[in-house]
Amino acid sequence: MEKSWPKVVLFGDSLTQYGYSKDGCWTALVADFLQRKCDVINRGFSGYNTRWCKIILPKLLTKQDAEDIKLVTIFLGANDSVDSTICSKQHVPLEEFKQNMKDMVQYLQDIGIARQKIIVISPPPCDEQKWEEDCKQKGTEFCFYIFISLLTEH
Repeated sequence: MEKSWPKVVLFGDSLTQYGYSKDGCWTALVADFLQRKCDVINRGFSGYNTRWCKIILPKLLTKQDAEDIKLVTIFLGANDSVDSTICSKQHVPLEEFKQNMKDMVQYLQDIGIARQKIIVISPPPCDEQKWEEDCKQKGTEFCFYIFISLLTEH
């Protein structure tokens, strides 16, 4: 039987999804550092919050995947922390955010990923005025909605 490459899974929102872009590049740096040592798997979901990511995580990583995983990052919170008056669909109250994060870490441990192989990256600060300006410049809505039905398609 052929042994597979060790895997590093980067799980998060748009900051992970666009981590290979010129505006992000952090996942590219990780992949470059680990080249020929591990497969770096980007599982970023733009616009998702912890409520939605908690639902899709078991569909992305299973007990069978766990044996090859050397490291998992969870980089969430930017969408959860958006002001609820600006975008109530993305906002997640702090207590729920904390519980969702604990639940995801616990899930990873339950499928066999050791606690020391799970890295939680704290959410960055948000400048809502700058974000609104950037959205206008790109021609996108300031508050966009994610359809929950997408969660069941994967």
